[in-house]
Amino acid sequence: MLKIYLLEWLSLALKFFHVIVGIAWIGASFYFNWLENKLNRAGNRDGIAGHLWAVHGGGFYYLEKYEKYPQKLPEPLHWFKWEAYLTWVSGFLLLLVIYYFNANSHLLINGSDISPLIAILLSIFGLIFIWIVYDLLCKSPLVNKPYIFILLMLSSVAISAYLYSCIFSPRAVYMQVGAMLGTIMAANVFFVIIPVQKVLVKSCEDKADVSSELGKKGYIRSRHNNYITLPVLFTMISGHYPVIYSSNHSWLVLLAVFVIVVMIRHYFNLKGIGKAKNSLIGIIIVALILLIFYLSPVSKNENMINKISNKEAQKVINQRCTSCHSSSPIDDIFKVAPGGLVLDTEELTFINKDRIYQHTVATKNMPLNNKTNMTEDERKIISDWYNSIEK
Repeated sequence: MLKIYLLEWLSLALKFFHVIVGIAWIGASFYFNWLENKLNRAGNRDGIAGHLWAVHGGGFYYLEKYEKYPQKLPEPLHWFKWEAYLTWVSGFLLLLVIYYFNANSHLLINGSDISPLIAILLSIFGLIFIWIVYDLLCKSPLVNKPYIFILLMLSSVAISAYLYSCIFSPRAVYMQVGAMLGTIMAANVFFVIIPVQKVLVKSCEDKADVSSELGKKGYIRSRHNNYITLPVLFTMISGHYPVIYSSNHSWLVLLAVFVIVVMIRHYFNLKGIGKAKNSLIGIIIVALILLIFYLSPVSKNENMINKISNKEAQKVINQRCTSCHSSSPIDDIFKVAPGGLVLDTEELTFINKDRIYQHTVATKNMPLNNKTNMTEDERKIISDWYNSIEK
């Protein structure tokens, strides 16, 4: 029990740290992309690519971007890299603590024949494989053909999501794909963006020429990170909303969400340079409405609803839910009722009927990974009980 207790604290500390460094990294990414879009590129003196005036926090700021580098290397020169590295490291540690350590209940789909070790290796393989695919595409002529490049990357994500959905729990699939995309972002910083900046600094020191292709390489990877940011953020919060990942084709839903949030990011990038089109907003709104409609619960025929008493419903709850959701859980992992949801009595079950219906019927994400083997007939009992109350 002490081990579980300490793991909870470790998970909390890692998640808190992950959010902090993630905000720092993503905030810097958003700011520098905004800055690039807003630079005034007219009327600059020689050697200056653009400038910008800003007011913030009670003061005025003036920023300039050099076409190559300044005459003298300034000190101190501020780098933006540790935010990226620490975000990835803390994220991977969270993956280890939450999903790898409890692979049977959190990572693998219920009833899987795959061993936890194989599942963990497959997860790590995905992190490496997606980077190799992406990096090869970036080094090919296809990087200059954005529509083909995007289509190939979306296809890679879709295939990965589908394959992992065959062996991982729906929630774990979303975390896995998010980790894969986060790996691309961090690897872009480590393997491309920072090395490019080091060459630029060395060129400044040596007063050597800088290839325009060098700057372009770093810019492209940074721009890609800008578009990947929202999909990664979505997967980070998706675990709290089972209505998203518990649908019949959750991998396809994930892909649809990615397309929508990338379009949102694209709209704001276009807006930054004054080229945003209202038609794109319309496409985004229509796509969201269609997705919400697709995920909406299917209404039941009232004639097919059986009257179920609180006592009958409580019998199912006691058998399938109270091993965790009790004042004294007997589960091997949860020693405190998850989310503070206690269902020991008919009164407590009735009070929490909406949450019970949402998780056991509407999304079917509970019991967690169906650890207690709740049957479809038992879910029907909960559904009929809930709809009987609603009448």
